[in-house]
Amino acid sequence: MYKKCCFGLGLFLSVLIAQAQESRTDTTALMILDKMSGVLGELKSVGFTSTIANDVAYSEDLFIKEFTSSRVRITGPNKFSIRLSGENKDDLYAYDGSQVVYYSFKNNIYTVADAPDNVIETIDWLYTDFNVEFATADLFYPSFSADFAEYMDYIEFLGVTHIDGERVFHIAGANDKITVQLWISDDAYYLPRKTLITYLEGQYAHQFQTDFTDWELNQEYPESIFEFMPPPGARQITWLKKN
Repeated sequence: MYKKCCFGLGLFLSVLIAQAQESRTDTTALMILDKMSGVLGELKSVGFTSTIANDVAYSEDLFIKEFTSSRVRITGPNKFSIRLSGENKDDLYAYDGSQVVYYSFKNNIYTVADAPDNVIETIDWLYTDFNVEFATADLFYPSFSADFAEYMDYIEFLGVTHIDGERVFHIAGANDKITVQLWISDDAYYLPRKTLITYLEGQYAHQFQTDFTDWELNQEYPESIFEFMPPPGARQITWLKKN
């Protein structure tokens, strides 16, 4: 079983990489990605759950799976609440339009920093200054489809398949460093259902998979969920920028 799976993965990757060298872009795939970006960009608010399976280097010759999940709520253009849960992790990021708070439920510590005045710039700022990265955040950028087309050498619409009985569009992209697969709902909203990134650099290929569920569209979230009140006994620490 192991050898068959590895052979199948290797064959699929080799085909995509070979085709990537031909620099092919499928207009049907781009049309679907444009539609997804357009719908997400018009929403006043969005909520969803993401479940992540990530290959993490355990030793020189071994990758292991780590599983995390997040509950995300965003109100445009300047508020979000993200609860991250996983192995040895239970964290909250709350952004109220002027400040971002990080809180660790496990350690009962928190930190606060002044932030830009919109969600997109704040997400970029968190990554640039503090190395905080939210998985698949790129999907929610207005320029996602254009950025995807620019970054990928090869893009193809692979047809319609099913996830949990729901029809989805299957799209693949590749360059010499990664392959990306996206499954997008075949309905009026074109919401992402699953993404799978395979990193090809290094001695071994490894993957990052995200499944999206529990979508909430244009809900009126109370302002309080984006505000943070330190729990009893919580200790404030300094948020240090990365070097």
